Amino acid sequence: MHAVRRALAAAAAPLLIAGLAACGSSEEPAATEQAPTVEGTDEEQSPAEEPEDDGEEDSPSAEQPEEPEASDDAGETGAAGSGTTSVEHLWIDDSWTIEEIDDICGEMDLSPAHYSDQEGFFSCGPTAASALACQVEAENLVRCITNAPGRSAISFTSDKAAEDAGAMPANEDALPIQVTLPEGVTCQPISHDHDQHFEDMFSWYSCDDGSELLTDKDITDTFAVEGETWTVQRSVDKGAPEEVVAETVTFAGS
Repeated sequence: MHAVRRALAAAAAPLLIAGLAACGSSEEPAATEQAPTVEGTDEEQSPAEEPEDDGEEDSPSAEQPEEPEASDDAGETGAAGSGTTSVEHLWIDDSWTIEEIDDICGEMDLSPAHYSDQEGFFSCGPTAASALACQVEAENLVRCITNAPGRSAISFTSDKAAEDAGAMPANEDALPIQVTLPEGVTCQPISHDHDQHFEDMFSWYSCDDGSELLTDKDITDTFAVEGETWTVQRSVDKGAPEEVVAETVTFAGS
């Protein structure tokens, strides 16, 4: 009997050890699964948050995305700056080429100058005279701008103009007598439009580089004004017009 019990005990010992080993292995993976979860969470939260804070404040690589934004803002600021149109006035002085002619006003009624927004400026005479904006300067002496970019003018004496010009109101719908586009391109009004333009549009302003300002029909629609920005539709070589911001619009006056 003792021999049988010892044999059974000897046989049961390996089974007990195997059972304990099996229990140990089922508990250890559970501990192993929990430990990485806790450790991984700690490592992912605290170290990851600190580099992000440091990176946003000090890292040059984090500053790089901000530079394009600053550049874009600068570009928008520059566009806004270049999108502001200056409004100026000019009048005839001794540096201009002035041609003396006969009175073109005669007994005609004067009308407010189309190209001046100030009181006392008027136009008279035939269209061919190109008296775009006139003013009585002394007694009955009249001077009129005929070509603003070219600094050309005419002068004559007119009793009629001297009598009526003082009561001439400002033209609230005045148009620029000269327009300056980017790169120094200047444009001036023309009295007749006999040319062909893109898709049968019209042009009442020609530019010194051969380009032209287009409008659907009326000269008054040449300019789109929004705040301090004047935009025009500029056509080069009879092509499709491109919207351009005028750098300067100039009226007759002082």
